Amino acid sequence: MQNLSEEQIAEPQVDPYLESAKTFHLEMPPYHSFDLSLQADSAKIYKILTNRGTIDAYCIWCDKDGVFNAHNFLSDNIAVPSWTTRHDGLIEIEYHCARNRSHAYHTYYFKAGNFLAKVGQFPSVADFQIPQAQAYKKILDGEQYKEFTRGIGLAAHGVGIGSFVYLRRIFENLIEEAHAKAQAENKEFSNDQYLKARMDEKIKMVKEYLPEFLVENRSLYAILSTGIHDLTEDECLKYFETVKIGIEQILDEKIIQKEKADKAKKAREAIQKVHGQISNAK
Repeated sequence: MQNLSEEQIAEPQVDPYLESAKTFHLEMPPYHSFDLSLQADSAKIYKILTNRGTIDAYCIWCDKDGVFNAHNFLSDNIAVPSWTTRHDGLIEIEYHCARNRSHAYHTYYFKAGNFLAKVGQFPSVADFQIPQAQAYKKILDGEQYKEFTRGIGLAAHGVGIGSFVYLRRIFENLIEEAHAKAQAENKEFSNDQYLKARMDEKIKMVKEYLPEFLVENRSLYAILSTGIHDLTEDECLKYFETVKIGIEQILDEKIIQKEKADKAKKAREAIQKVHGQISNAK
């Protein structure tokens, strides 16, 4: 296993869930907390909680992407630096689907002084994320798809290390698929050397059969392994969204490759059919 240095696994300057109102409200797991004495974080959180506009998000009821309007939000009639001394207690945020107002996402936060944590969400993070993962059924077999959604479900319920275990299995399965292709198509492929190699070297050996994004970002495996063996539940949860996006990018590339191959196959068959019909007509 390739280990990451302390510098490589250092905490990010900005919490990934502060990227947008969507990631904060709909993708951040319960009990994720913040120290509001950090001015950069408190300013971003205040902006998200007081958002009166819209967010673009997947609607689990409409089963499609849509626009959600802010319905219930934090009052923004005070200055950012002083908001941490007020509004203690429960904060409820609500967004309604623009197509159907009865389709609503509710999120709840508890604040006490400089402490703020997400304490609830309806529908759950898993309810929001798992339907969006259905696109990967095109490229993952039944068991792999179950493992992918289990990983999402565990993270949504605050289980960080377990979620990393399932995502690492997806990664390992992708490498093994490439390994099998390399063995079948390349007579000069050294299986003995492959079996003795570390994951980083294995990826290099079968890179011709892997998505480019995976090869370029093979350190993703080291992050997953470090998370499983060395990081805490909270640390794994902090990095989960980044790792999940990395896995999804790899799967997206495989879907594109499959669709391109399928389209080329259909085109060849159609061309051959037309060519045969023309030839027979002469």
